[in-house]
Amino acid sequence: MSQGGQGSAAYPGQPQQPAGQGVPGTPPPGAPTPGQAGPPPVPQQAQQPGVAQPMAPGYGNAAPGPAQPQGAPGAGYPGQPGQGASPYPPQQTPPQQGGYAFPPAAHGGPQAPAPYGRQVPGPPQPFPGGPAAPQFAGGPGTPGGPPRSGLPVPAILGIVAVALAVLGGGGYFLLAGGDSEEKPDRPANALQRLWEAPSPASAEQAEDENGMRSMWFNSDDLVFGDERGVRAYHRKSGKEAWKVKTPKGAGEVCALSKTASDDGVGAVVFDAGGDDCSYLSVVDTDTGRTLWSKNLSSDGAEEDKPQVVVNKNVVAVAIGRTYAGFSLAGGAKKWELTARGHICSNWVGLSPEHLAVSSDCSDAKPKQQLDLQDLEVTSIHAKIKGETAAVEKVLSDWPLTLLMDQDPGQPNPNRTIQTYSDTGKPNKSFALSGELRDLTFEPRSTFVDEDEQVMITGYGDGDGIAAMDLKTGKLLWKKRGEVATAGLDTEGAVAVTNSPDSGASARDPLLISINVRDGKEKVLGAVYDPDHQLPPPTSMSLFWHPRENTLYLQGESLNHDKTSIQAFKAPNG
Repeated sequence: MSQGGQGSAAYPGQPQQPAGQGVPGTPPPGAPTPGQAGPPPVPQQAQQPGVAQPMAPGYGNAAPGPAQPQGAPGAGYPGQPGQGASPYPPQQTPPQQGGYAFPPAAHGGPQAPAPYGRQVPGPPQPFPGGPAAPQFAGGPGTPGGPPRSGLPVPAILGIVAVALAVLGGGGYFLLAGGDSEEKPDRPANALQRLWEAPSPASAEQAEDENGMRSMWFNSDDLVFGDERGVRAYHRKSGKEAWKVKTPKGAGEVCALSKTASDDGVGAVVFDAGGDDCSYLSVVDTDTGRTLWSKNLSSDGAEEDKPQVVVNKNVVAVAIGRTYAGFSLAGGAKKWELTARGHICSNWVGLSPEHLAVSSDCSDAKPKQQLDLQDLEVTSIHAKIKGETAAVEKVLSDWPLTLLMDQDPGQPNPNRTIQTYSDTGKPNKSFALSGELRDLTFEPRSTFVDEDEQVMITGYGDGDGIAAMDLKTGKLLWKKRGEVATAGLDTEGAVAVTNSPDSGASARDPLLISINVRDGKEKVLGAVYDPDHQLPPPTSMSLFWHPRENTLYLQGESLNHDKTSIQAFKAPNG
């Protein structure tokens, strides 16, 4: 989501505005500002005079934040990463850059300059908080390998024919028990490969800004999604259980919520046509059934960086001009963001549990302000007056941690990390200087430990990871050499690495556990592929399921002849 728009947005009860990016000569409406202190108010019509306009995308594509429990939904490991924002706006030179402009209201005056972002008059409106919406209610195992049969030749030929038919139809491969035990190069510490299933080839070889290649879980299945679709695999066997049906009039998948809700609801954004990623679809993760859909596109406006998050109350989106929360059950609009003034620049960060909006309004008091809104409960509903930095990303929900840019609109970011208390008061602030400048903060590779003290994220040129102390701002350790974090458990960070320093061979990467404080490694086993065709860890989608001690990975083989999803069981202890 780009940030830096101006104007105001209609509150629930007013006609919903179309979504999409602005077009030349017709700047889209402006960005939001949450701002009522205390519990979110009941939705009501805006009371100020003037014509309310929907909010336009602001600075960057803030993707949902580090906010879910570690591991699978419901697994009880807090601190999953939040979605991040996309790159900052270019330097403000004519023609104006740095975001999207609000169109003037019906009675509005001429455009006015602002310290950063575009500015166009529009009537100020209050920001209502998001009221709670009705909740929508929503086995590991290790199958044994087949014994030798000793069947006669005709029976064997028949079995082979059936197997070929299954494989030709896109079947799955059950590998438990003794996967490739006869291979002479199988390492002694090879993880048990439970199964391998075909996965449609995708152009997305690594995670992108839109949150592609997500993994969700229900009681029995792993749900995997990328631009080729969203489908479920039974976790015991790898057999495909269901696939989400593409809504009529929609195209390929553009984005997915990073996680599903604890009640089993996930969100998918499809292409609405013409590379406009504005078709929202909400699905039941137990069945793949579509619960409801909304086409949020508008003529002449295209969205290429949608963001969507799901929690127990709402599906919240920042798509085009739509900054709103919808009920899980039925899709009724529960809240919609409005601007604090009518000549404002706004920057938005969105995570499953929090909304953060920084604004600079030349016609409002205070001129600069940061608003924090809890999207699930009312423990945080705060206003921080005089905050001059722009929100870039929500990095974590627990503790609430924001990535901020002190010089928004400038070509070189001047970043800080800011944490907040449970009541929304600023806590710790750290300038990202020296080695901290090399931290990357990608949405699906940023984790906070269950003690809410250490953040683990990407490091360097995309091939390393590092840990930062959230109490002191100190870089605790760093690792390079093709290493990617799959998740956290009570023992530490779980990662896959090709680094020889960790003991990985040239043929097989390792699954390792890393102490979050000192970076010490414990080898859990070799991620053994009989054909030695696993791609580099940073090119795979990885997920560690702590309760099942299982690694799930998806990627394209090195020889590019197949893309698959695989499950590997690590030894207990």
